[in-house]
Formats: sequence, C-alpha cells, structure tokens
Amino acid sequence: MGKEIKVLQIITKAEWAGAQRVVYEICKMAKQYNNINMEVATGENGILVDKLEKDLGIKVHVLKKLVHPINPFIDYKGYKEIKRLIKENNYDAVHCHSTKAGILGRLAANKLGVKKVIYTVHGYWPILQYEGIKRKIAIFLERYLANKTTDLVLISKSDIELSKRMKIGNEKKYRLIYNKITVEKDKIGKGVLRKELDVDNNIKIIGNVSRVDDPKNPFLFIDIANEYLKNNNNVVFVWVGAGNLIQQAKNYAEKLNLKEKVKFIGFRQNGIEYMKDFDLLLLTSSWEGVPITILEAIELKIPILSTDVGGIKEIIGKDSVFETPKNISELIDKKLNSHEIIEYNYDNFVDYIKLYGID
Repeated sequence: MGKEIKVLQIITKAEWAGAQRVVYEICKMAKQYNNINMEVATGENGILVDKLEKDLGIKVHVLKKLVHPINPFIDYKGYKEIKRLIKENNYDAVHCHSTKAGILGRLAANKLGVKKVIYTVHGYWPILQYEGIKRKIAIFLERYLANKTTDLVLISKSDIELSKRMKIGNEKKYRLIYNKITVEKDKIGKGVLRKELDVDNNIKIIGNVSRVDDPKNPFLFIDIANEYLKNNNNVVFVWVGAGNLIQQAKNYAEKLNLKEKVKFIGFRQNGIEYMKDFDLLLLTSSWEGVPITILEAIELKIPILSTDVGGIKEIIGKDSVFETPKNISELIDKKLNSHEIIEYNYDNFVDYIKLYGID
C-alpha cells in the first residue's frame, strides 16, 4: 500500500442534485482504495451529509460561513473558514464543486500551497446566465481562478469547447470525465407514482425529475404538454422536484386549463422510484452539463427526449434531442412507441482517483 493521500472535497449545498451526486459517487469510488482518506466540506446540513456519513462513513465538515448567496463580508469569513480547515488537516488534494466553493476553495488551497487543486465544472450556467458586463466579469474571474487550478475537470466535450472559446484555463489542464452514477435497479419498485396520482397503466406518463428553476425551463415543458395534449388524451405530464418557479409553473399550467394533465408534485427524496413509472423522460432545459436524471433514465431503460444543450447529445445521441418544439408531437409519439436502449459505458470515475495522485 502506498502513501496515504488526504483529499478534501468542497461543495456549497448539501441537497441531492447533480453536483452533490457526483461528490457522493467519487467518495464511493474512493472507498475502494485503502490509502485515500476522503473528507467533505459543505455549507449546510442536508441529504448529502446524511448519505456520506451513514452510507459511506465519510467525515463531513459543515462550514457555517460557506453560503450560497453572494455576500462579500460573509464570503471572506467563508474563505478564512476553508483556509483554516485545510491548514489544520494538511490535505494533499482539494477538489472543489459549485461556483462559490470553487472560488473560495481554490483561493484558500492555492494560498496554502496544496499540491493538487482540482475544480469540476458542472456546466457553465453560472456564467452564461449573465449578459454584458456581468458575464465579462464572471469569465474574467474564472480565467483568474483557472491559473490557481492544477486540474480543470469538464464533464462533456461541449464544455471543453466552451472553455476554449471563453479562454478559461490552459488546455493542458483540461480533464474530460463524464458523470457516473450507480443505480441499484433491483431495489427500485414500480408503481409509486401511479399510485400517488391514481393513474391506470393504460395512461402514459411523460415526466421530468429536476429542480423547477430557470435553467430547467419548466414553461417549455408545459408548452410541449399543451401541444401534445391537443390530440392525445391518454397521457399525463408530471414534474418531480421543487424550486423557486414551482408556483409560477403551476399557475401557468392552470391558466392553460392543464391542471389535471400537467402536475408539479414537488420534491421527493426517492425521485428515481417515481421516474420508474415514466414512459418517457422529457427534459426541457435551457442549459445543462450532463444531468444525472438522464443517466438514471438510461439505467432504467426509459426513452429520453431532451433539448439539445450541454453534453446531452454526447450521451443519448442526435435522435433523442431537439432544438425547437417544432414537430414535437411526432417526436414524442416516436419515443413512446420505441423500445429504446441507450448504451452508457463511461466508468471512468477512477480518473478522479488518478488526479489525487494514486495510480
């Protein structure tokens, strides 16, 4: 057994979303190596903390000043808090996820001379949501931080091309590592969603499992439902997830007289069990990296139709993506009648282990 490697992963929120799932999977992979001492720092208690501690026995540090909203006074305290944690534990590698953790964590690790300072870009929405001077400032900040990063992990080829166009980081630092999840399919029952909605098996369910916010574009989901339901009655559209736009989405569906056919049911901790009842996964995002929901649908052999954003087409192929809702009803019918099986063989999370310094 080689020298022990101490690794700290840092992420701001402790919810159970895409970036948090990646943190969990990396920790799970690291458990296979006796000489990796993996710890995680997050800005809050939440599902991620529970799963890391209970499922994997990973030590988690909850940092009170690592907060999501921008607040220079609190953020400086957050930087000091992260710096103190790194200094006390003398980590060999600091691996940052999410924008705020990526800024404060990289600055602190670089200041202390940590050998490996890694940042996983979970999509560039935090930059592309802005226009004009705000976007220029965000790009400038990422360029500056890339100089303080030893390895810049991109989760799709499309994000690599975006990095090049925005001149973020030296290409020699780019590392392409697709997202990966493990799904215990045998433990996932069927019928949870249908029972909750009181929907018969002869009714098709077209759904999504995601946050209800701007990048996910729930209003396009409703517009597509409105179009498809004009000529198809034996279907319901269901969105599983919470978010700041959920009430507006419900109001919009009701305005179009779709309350009984388009349902936003809120967050469910066992979202994948609800997805098991989908006849089609419909993603309408305006921006994505490589969403975990798609990987879950692949594992469950659920047909997928998605907007052509981020690295999605790299995973599911050109026949499963669309750029505009034109002819959307025909695309949905084709998918509902297909027996689609998408092969996804990217088992390369071991590449993260190599980044930490273990062969």
